[in-house]
Amino acid sequence: MSIISPSHYICFKLSRAMRKVQRYYEVNLVPLEITAVQFYVISSLWETDGIKFKELAQKLSMDGATLTGILDRLERQRFVTRKDDPEDRRSVLVFLAEKSLAQRDEFRRLAETLDNEIRDQFNSQDFATFSRMLDQIGQD
Repeated sequence: MSIISPSHYICFKLSRAMRKVQRYYEVNLVPLEITAVQFYVISSLWETDGIKFKELAQKLSMDGATLTGILDRLERQRFVTRKDDPEDRRSVLVFLAEKSLAQRDEFRRLAETLDNEIRDQFNSQDFATFSRMLDQIGQD
Protein backbone atom coordinates (compact mmCIF):
# COMPACT_ATOMS: atom_id res chain seq x y z
CA MET A 1 0.00 0.00 0.00
CA SER A 2 1.47 3.35 -1.01
CA ILE A 3 1.57 6.34 1.31
CA ILE A 4 -0.45 9.31 0.11
CA SER A 5 0.56 12.84 1.08
CA PRO A 6 -2.08 14.98 2.81
CA SER A 7 -1.75 17.46 -0.06
CA HIS A 8 -3.38 14.80 -2.24
CA TYR A 9 -6.73 15.39 -0.51
CA ILE A 10 -9.02 18.29 -1.40
CA CYS A 11 -9.99 18.79 2.27
CA PHE A 12 -6.34 19.40 3.15
CA LYS A 13 -6.10 21.99 0.36
CA LEU A 14 -9.29 23.72 1.50
CA SER A 15 -8.06 23.72 5.10
CA ARG A 16 -4.71 25.20 4.10
CA ALA A 17 -6.45 27.96 2.12
CA MET A 18 -8.80 28.68 5.03
CA ARG A 19 -5.88 28.90 7.47
CA LYS A 20 -4.35 31.55 5.19
CA VAL A 21 -7.60 33.53 5.26
CA GLN A 22 -7.88 33.14 9.05
CA ARG A 23 -4.30 34.37 9.55
CA TYR A 24 -4.99 37.42 7.38
CA TYR A 25 -8.06 38.31 9.43
CA GLU A 26 -6.37 37.56 12.76
CA VAL A 27 -3.46 39.90 11.99
CA ASN A 28 -5.56 42.68 10.48
CA LEU A 29 -8.52 42.60 12.85
CA VAL A 30 -6.47 42.68 16.07
CA PRO A 31 -6.19 46.50 16.02
CA LEU A 32 -9.98 46.66 15.65
CA GLU A 33 -10.39 44.31 18.63
CA ILE A 34 -12.48 41.65 16.91
CA THR A 35 -11.97 38.12 15.63
CA ALA A 36 -12.67 36.78 12.15
CA VAL A 37 -15.91 35.11 13.22
CA GLN A 38 -17.04 38.31 14.93
CA PHE A 39 -16.29 40.12 11.67
CA TYR A 40 -18.55 37.68 9.79
CA VAL A 41 -21.37 38.37 12.25
CA ILE A 42 -20.96 42.14 11.90
CA SER A 43 -20.80 41.83 8.10
CA SER A 44 -24.07 39.88 8.10
CA LEU A 45 -25.68 42.63 10.13
CA TRP A 46 -24.58 45.26 7.60
CA GLU A 47 -26.65 43.32 5.10
CA THR A 48 -29.65 42.89 7.41
CA ASP A 49 -29.55 45.06 10.52
CA GLY A 50 -32.19 44.14 13.09
CA ILE A 51 -32.32 40.50 11.99
CA LYS A 52 -33.89 37.82 14.15
CA PHE A 53 -31.34 35.79 16.11
CA LYS A 54 -32.53 32.53 14.56
CA GLU A 55 -32.25 33.92 11.01
CA LEU A 56 -28.75 35.23 11.74
CA ALA A 57 -27.66 31.80 13.01
CA GLN A 58 -29.01 30.17 9.84
CA LYS A 59 -27.41 32.78 7.60
CA LEU A 60 -24.02 32.12 9.23
CA SER A 61 -24.50 28.32 9.41
CA MET A 62 -23.91 28.54 13.14
CA ASP A 63 -25.63 26.86 16.05
CA GLY A 64 -27.46 29.05 18.55
CA ALA A 65 -25.12 28.43 21.48
CA THR A 66 -22.06 29.46 19.44
CA LEU A 67 -23.76 32.59 18.13
CA THR A 68 -24.93 33.52 21.63
CA GLY A 69 -21.34 33.47 22.88
CA ILE A 70 -20.14 35.58 19.96
CA LEU A 71 -22.95 38.09 20.44
CA ASP A 72 -22.24 38.26 24.19
CA ARG A 73 -18.66 39.32 23.45
CA LEU A 74 -19.69 41.72 20.68
CA GLU A 75 -22.27 43.30 22.96
CA ARG A 76 -19.74 43.72 25.80
CA GLN A 77 -17.43 45.42 23.28
CA ARG A 78 -20.35 47.64 22.17
CA PHE A 79 -20.36 46.40 18.54
CA VAL A 80 -23.95 45.06 18.64
CA THR A 81 -27.13 45.31 20.68
CA ARG A 82 -29.94 42.82 21.19
CA LYS A 83 -33.56 43.80 21.66
CA ASP A 84 -36.75 41.85 22.23
CA ASP A 85 -38.77 41.33 19.06
CA PRO A 86 -42.02 43.31 19.49
CA GLU A 87 -43.80 40.86 17.15
CA ASP A 88 -42.61 37.68 18.92
CA ARG A 89 -41.68 37.76 22.58
CA ARG A 90 -39.71 34.50 22.19
CA SER A 91 -37.44 36.10 19.60
CA VAL A 92 -34.54 38.54 19.83
CA LEU A 93 -33.44 41.02 17.19
CA VAL A 94 -29.76 41.82 16.67
CA PHE A 95 -28.64 45.31 15.67
CA LEU A 96 -25.36 47.00 14.86
CA ALA A 97 -24.23 49.47 17.50
CA GLU A 98 -22.65 52.82 16.69
CA LYS A 99 -19.12 51.42 17.10
CA SER A 100 -19.68 48.94 14.23
CA LEU A 101 -21.17 51.62 12.03
CA ALA A 102 -18.24 53.95 12.73
CA GLN A 103 -15.71 51.27 11.70
CA ARG A 104 -17.66 49.98 8.71
CA ASP A 105 -15.33 51.46 6.08
CA GLU A 106 -12.24 50.03 7.80
CA PHE A 107 -13.83 46.57 8.06
CA ARG A 108 -14.91 46.69 4.42
CA ARG A 109 -11.44 47.78 3.27
CA LEU A 110 -9.84 44.80 5.04
CA ALA A 111 -12.26 42.31 3.49
CA GLU A 112 -11.95 43.80 0.01
CA THR A 113 -8.15 43.80 0.21
CA LEU A 114 -8.10 40.06 0.90
CA ASP A 115 -10.74 39.39 -1.76
CA ASN A 116 -8.66 41.30 -4.30
CA GLU A 117 -5.49 39.39 -3.35
CA ILE A 118 -7.32 36.12 -3.98
CA ARG A 119 -9.08 37.39 -7.12
CA ASP A 120 -5.74 38.54 -8.59
CA GLN A 121 -4.55 34.92 -8.64
CA PHE A 122 -7.19 34.04 -11.28
CA ASN A 123 -8.42 35.31 -14.60
CA SER A 124 -12.03 36.50 -14.43
CA GLN A 125 -13.54 33.30 -15.83
CA ASP A 126 -11.55 31.06 -13.49
CA PHE A 127 -12.44 33.25 -10.52
CA ALA A 128 -16.14 33.05 -11.39
CA THR A 129 -15.84 29.26 -11.55
CA PHE A 130 -13.89 29.17 -8.25
CA SER A 131 -16.49 31.34 -6.52
CA ARG A 132 -19.36 29.24 -7.88
CA MET A 133 -17.67 26.03 -6.74
CA LEU A 134 -17.12 27.42 -3.22
CA ASP A 135 -20.82 28.33 -3.09
CA GLN A 136 -21.71 24.82 -4.21
CA ILE A 137 -19.43 23.15 -1.65
CA GLY A 138 -20.75 25.39 1.14
CA GLN A 139 -24.44 24.73 0.51
CA ASP A 140 -26.27 22.94 3.28
